[in-house]
Amino acid sequence: MRWLTFDLDGTLADWPFRYLMRPHMEPLLAQPAIRAALREEYLNRLAQGDPTRVYDWGDIHRAVREKLGLPPIFPNLLEVLAEARFEHGMLYPDVPAGLAAFRSQGYRIAVATNGLARYQQILVDKLAIPYDRMLAPDISQALKPDPAFWNPVRNELADTIVHIGDLLSQDIWGANGAGLVAVWIWRTMPQDWRATPVHERTRRPDLDAVIAARVQSELEEHGFVGRVRPEAPPRPDYIVADLHELQAVLLQAD
Repeated sequence: MRWLTFDLDGTLADWPFRYLMRPHMEPLLAQPAIRAALREEYLNRLAQGDPTRVYDWGDIHRAVREKLGLPPIFPNLLEVLAEARFEHGMLYPDVPAGLAAFRSQGYRIAVATNGLARYQQILVDKLAIPYDRMLAPDISQALKPDPAFWNPVRNELADTIVHIGDLLSQDIWGANGAGLVAVWIWRTMPQDWRATPVHERTRRPDLDAVIAARVQSELEEHGFVGRVRPEAPPRPDYIVADLHELQAVLLQAD
């Protein structure tokens, strides 16, 4: 059995949960007290380390509303998701054909997200993403980059597990720790990197500096999602710009 586990946001789709929440949350985030309280609640949960609470935005909104003594001003997430209608282009254009090709080659597909399955599964189904399994913190009882996040597929004694994701600090560190083939998908890859053959990108002399800068940026935005930060920097086995390049990598590996 061969598995491809794909991150969702920034890998398969252009941040659909954020897209849906933006019109509801922007007026609230414009209020400094609410914005600061949401950030504080998120960071507190991150520090506490309960994987099922870190990205439980419905419960985060409840906690902030109670702390600040607010009326019910936050959106009902399940209602917003149930009513969601997506514009064309929410999925990256290479995704439908790419996933179909991988499945035709015998790979099983897992959507591997740090968002809770009870939210993300609705989005994945509405986006018509074909998949065989979902990995999420309320399923795995772990968050990327904890290697335990992948236990549901690792426990099946798979021949190969390849993880593909855009966040070095979650996807690639996690894949490294779990002993998976780690593929960094860099959808905003600069042209000079695109001009470098795929199998030569991990040997570029500027890779270490690129990784260090991106990890720093990711940690400033998301914090470190985990209990123990790895000592070594994340190290992708391959760096691709899209699923077309991933297809070439997998064909050569076969």
